Amino acid sequence: MLVEKPAKLARPREKYWYALKVFFNRVEMLREVFKASRYETFVPMLLERPDGGGKPVEKPAVPSLLFVKCSEQFLTDLKHDRWDVFMCYPDTEGHPGKISDHDMEVFMKATSAPLQGGEFLGSDTQNYMVGEKVRVKEGVYKGYEGYIKRIKHDRKLLVCLEGIAVIAFSNIKMENVEKIDI
Repeated sequence: MLVEKPAKLARPREKYWYALKVFFNRVEMLREVFKASRYETFVPMLLERPDGGGKPVEKPAVPSLLFVKCSEQFLTDLKHDRWDVFMCYPDTEGHPGKISDHDMEVFMKATSAPLQGGEFLGSDTQNYMVGEKVRVKEGVYKGYEGYIKRIKHDRKLLVCLEGIAVIAFSNIKMENVEKIDI
């Protein structure tokens, strides 16, 4: 008698990017917990020039923001163990909000090159995500995707993670920008 093999089921994806708001200056401590469990983490950095001149210093764009690529189950279990250390940015249903790999890749590219002079504008992304989405095809911002908006008489490229963060980049040349479909 032959035994049929069960049909191969598509295995659900286990790891997604999540944004965490970390309390009490514990970003590095929490980052080590994720690293010990072999999960990828990311802290967006910007280059800040001291007022009196001197050498620029790399600082977190948002001191309490940590991104992690892990399973939702691991995140939920950790949240129950360390409930006072962090909160997850939620989706519309109140679950930890998943960030697409593509959106995270663009955001990481924009905040991994602090010499490009990005400026953190806050987390009120609805004010900035207007108009057509564009991609920069040439120049120092090549590969960045976002929205073009005039702020203080300057045309800026706004790279957004909806509900989490907006980073603005100046000196955008419109001939290097192409419209993309969302």
